[in-house]
Amino acid sequence: MKTVFALVTQCLQKLNRRIGRWWRWRIRPHLVAARPYWHRIKFLLHCFKFEQFGNRCALAGPVKILGTPRIYLGNHVAFRSHITIGGHGVLEIDDHAVINDNCIISAYKHIKIGKNVMLAPFVYILDIDHAFTDKQTPISQQGYKTARVVIEDGVWIGTQSVITRGVTIGQNSIIAANSVVTRDIPPDSIAAGSPAVVIRPR
Repeated sequence: MKTVFALVTQCLQKLNRRIGRWWRWRIRPHLVAARPYWHRIKFLLHCFKFEQFGNRCALAGPVKILGTPRIYLGNHVAFRSHITIGGHGVLEIDDHAVINDNCIISAYKHIKIGKNVMLAPFVYILDIDHAFTDKQTPISQQGYKTARVVIEDGVWIGTQSVITRGVTIGQNSIIAANSVVTRDIPPDSIAAGSPAVVIRPR
């Protein structure tokens, strides 16, 4: 019985080497080269989710839309996989912005993302949070506060960062991974921490 398993294993190993070589050298390069075109086709199949969109936008995976956000896209906007966009407000994403895997954007008032902005995976941007000033009333019954969020051109936001309501992040700034941005960040700055503070100019 061991001999049979050994022979079967050897045959499968030889077959795997041949198929693997054929896949790596003959098929995979063509699939990789065609990927950008497929992402554009996939975006066009889902374009009805957006109020307005520019040229050559791309969609790598599913984008979940919750609520009734009005979404306006510039040119060359790229969505990766498993992105969630919710709310009942306005979301503007300008040219050449990249929204990476598993990002969440909650637009209940107005969120503007500028040109060439990069959002790393698991970034959370929201323009809303709970009101909690009345200690006698449960927080769940105090309603919400909203304020516009602006992420200016050329900003890079690191993975698992949170951008809260009312924040403006200045042009060409960098937000380090795992930061919580609760106040404005000036242009050309590097900020980190919870809450995020400017640690040095860029």
